[in-house]
Amino acid sequence: MRSDFGYVSDLTIQGIHKREETAVIKRSLEIAALLGAPLLSGELAADFISNFEISGAFNTQYMGSMTTGPTIGDQTTVFDFNKRSVGEPFSWINQLRIFANGDIGEKNSFHFEGNLIGDPFGVNNEYTWYNRFTEFDWFRELYLDTNYDDAGKFTSRIGKQQVVWGTADGIKLLDIINPTDFRFLNQEPFEESRIAIWMAVGEYNPTDNTNLQAIVAQSQESFIPGLRASGDTGQPFIMKGVDTITGISNGFLNITPNLGSTARAFQEFVPAFTGGAAGTLSAVGGNTFTVQDFVNGNSPFCPGGTPAIPGLGNNCQNMLNTIAQSPDQSVFGTQLGGNENITNLVTDSSIRPFNGGDPAFTFEYMNEASFSTFDTFARANSVYVTDMDTEPNVGFRWKQTTGGGINYSLNYFWALNSNPSVEISWQDKQGQTLNSVQSQATNQAGQTVTTVSLQQQDGTPFVPTDSLGNVNDGTATLVFRQFTDRVHNIGGSFDSALDLGKIDTPIVLRGELLYQKDVLVPVIDRSQLAVGDVTKALRPEDADFLKYVLGVDVTVMTNLLVSGQLIQFWNLDYIDEQTDTVNGGACTVANCGRYTGDPTTLSLTNGMKRGDRVETFGSLFLSKPFGAEQQHRWNNIFIVENDWGFWNRFDVEYTFTGISENLLGTVAANFYFGDDNTTFGQMEKSSNFIVGLEYLFGPRSF
Repeated sequence: MRSDFGYVSDLTIQGIHKREETAVIKRSLEIAALLGAPLLSGELAADFISNFEISGAFNTQYMGSMTTGPTIGDQTTVFDFNKRSVGEPFSWINQLRIFANGDIGEKNSFHFEGNLIGDPFGVNNEYTWYNRFTEFDWFRELYLDTNYDDAGKFTSRIGKQQVVWGTADGIKLLDIINPTDFRFLNQEPFEESRIAIWMAVGEYNPTDNTNLQAIVAQSQESFIPGLRASGDTGQPFIMKGVDTITGISNGFLNITPNLGSTARAFQEFVPAFTGGAAGTLSAVGGNTFTVQDFVNGNSPFCPGGTPAIPGLGNNCQNMLNTIAQSPDQSVFGTQLGGNENITNLVTDSSIRPFNGGDPAFTFEYMNEASFSTFDTFARANSVYVTDMDTEPNVGFRWKQTTGGGINYSLNYFWALNSNPSVEISWQDKQGQTLNSVQSQATNQAGQTVTTVSLQQQDGTPFVPTDSLGNVNDGTATLVFRQFTDRVHNIGGSFDSALDLGKIDTPIVLRGELLYQKDVLVPVIDRSQLAVGDVTKALRPEDADFLKYVLGVDVTVMTNLLVSGQLIQFWNLDYIDEQTDTVNGGACTVANCGRYTGDPTTLSLTNGMKRGDRVETFGSLFLSKPFGAEQQHRWNNIFIVENDWGFWNRFDVEYTFTGISENLLGTVAANFYFGDDNTTFGQMEKSSNFIVGLEYLFGPRSF
């Protein structure tokens, strides 16, 4: 089983947008009719099928942990050190695949693939059983092939299927027609992780060496662990970039309500400091002191570094931590924040002293936010919604072999990106978008303090519910909206065998090039995040990419295939600005600046990591048959990325000829290691071993 390398290039959240499959089938039939395919012809209506045969395979595969310790998706509290043990299951897939093929009349043939599959160790229903348009779709493929002339120059394939473009080995560059199921990250062969979709494919072959292919395809997003409101807690292949959105501890989706509870608790303390019933933080000068002022002891709540209310910590940071974490109602009848160290808000000073210049928890990132800003967050909620487009994708490919033996293709695909993006916005209780606005005030030290508040669409202020129960305009909801953007994909591929004269060793050079226009990438504005303007701090923006892979394949010794590749992704609109977008001018503090984030690894735990202008990967693949009849095979793929993250997979495929030639066994090991803020290094605790058996049966003709 050859392993493939997949790369998720966008910060994305949540799972599969459900469509009515009957509507998709209807659309496919309409497309077929437009192309003139005889789906509804008398030929099909005639009750005869020839050369009908059925075959299949049963496969069972156990995947277990190779390390001790929690994966990224295991974390359920800030101090959750729940450890997996070696051998503990990641998955145990049991799968029955049924294939049916046959001819219909003289010019039509069909193919069907059923896929009864389940995993008792899946973390939720999305992973244990049937799930449409994922690897666990029971209705895998169904399509009709038609030849329109005896010479085979005009053909079509209409139905649920896979279409593969490009020649790259182990990486999806031009291979973007079908979305991908990333539940096991990059470990599976693409023919298994590729998601079949409904499409109509027409081909014209003017000569034996040329081919023109046209595609109209259903748009469907990839299936990515953690990219749904539940966060898929416990799923072993969740990346940090995803965890930043939906993770229980580090995801802004879950942090926001706990910020709201903490801000509400502070509002309820206001009367203790004013002698009256104020109900908002702005009533105690909240627009002139910040979180950093509070921690430093420069605020009415913790003056001179001494907690103003006994029992809430022995210094200002500890007071903030106690109010945020404790569910007690014993202080002036106030219910405190109740976070209980679930989300990453703040910690005790004995664990980590407050450091806004090198942040690791939420209040450090928002160290310049005024306390009046937290009136916006008071009682805030969050919600995740999907807003996926369903317009079809369109593509064309010209493929030719030259007289010199060079195979090349020219490709164009105008499509909704299968890796969805997410944007955030504030909304009121009626679902109307609220705009964030900023105002400045000067504190006692002569420093400018920025307050963020919300406005209705007509420009009137949004007045949130206060601690006295005044409903006003209600509470604000931070909405996480998943959507897809349309991308132009222009590229090509080539491969050619080199003739080295006296040297018999075959050498193949190959490559792919892809230019992508208007890909949405995460852009982080630390200046905006520092003052608490989250909708301006975390947003997707368009960027153009140039991607390529160059590879060489050579067979040496006795049938040992050696394949090496250089892979690079160039962000042509890379952002790295050391500009204070709140106050203007150059950044004078560390928690500042606007930059392109790393979509796979940015996290509260690593300073919301910057992406690279150029992502570079190198791969080496080895494969060799063995046995008396060369019936077995071992494979090894090794990939390194420019920030020193590594992945190595070794697997052996064994045919039990002494028992049955139809019985196959597989053992494999996937090692992830290196810098834990890299694509592969972050998955160290997801290293695993695999043991599998597969039995093939058929074909049986009818």
